[in-house]
Amino acid sequence: TQLFLFFTFRNLTVDFPAAGILSKASCDLYRFVLFEEPKTWSEAQSYCREKYTDLVTVQSDADRAKLKEATNVLNFSSVAWIGFYKDPWLWSYQNTVISYEKWDYSEPEKPNTNEACVFVNRYRQWHDTSCTVLKYLFCQTGKTLYKTFVQL
Repeated sequence: TQLFLFFTFRNLTVDFPAAGILSKASCDLYRFVLFEEPKTWSEAQSYCREKYTDLVTVQSDADRAKLKEATNVLNFSSVAWIGFYKDPWLWSYQNTVISYEKWDYSEPEKPNTNEACVFVNRYRQWHDTSCTVLKYLFCQTGKTLYKTFVQL
């Protein structure tokens, strides 16, 4: 599977094959990385923490728009894990308490305690499901990874 790294600095756009994508929004210092190798939620979390920062955290409409933009660049039309889980509902990154949510209609399915991990669908809405299901994953990087890049 070929993925693309997408950079935008002051309206100059460069894209080339690589392991992920950078949000196009001007001067954003983090990126969302899509991996099209199915993993369980726990495997996805471990992978993202080892290679990047963590699974994607979406804490606002602006973050959701960046994720939508990133998925549009790749014509992503599947589902992928994000860093949201039930214990109670928290973000994987630093176990942050939820301050934003974008559930699909009839979600989450609270009575079903087996559905404790969250994925984003092709419409960028959230669904809960069993953490052992295999899905693609979205990782995010932190700001420190960009200290070596030169802005144009």
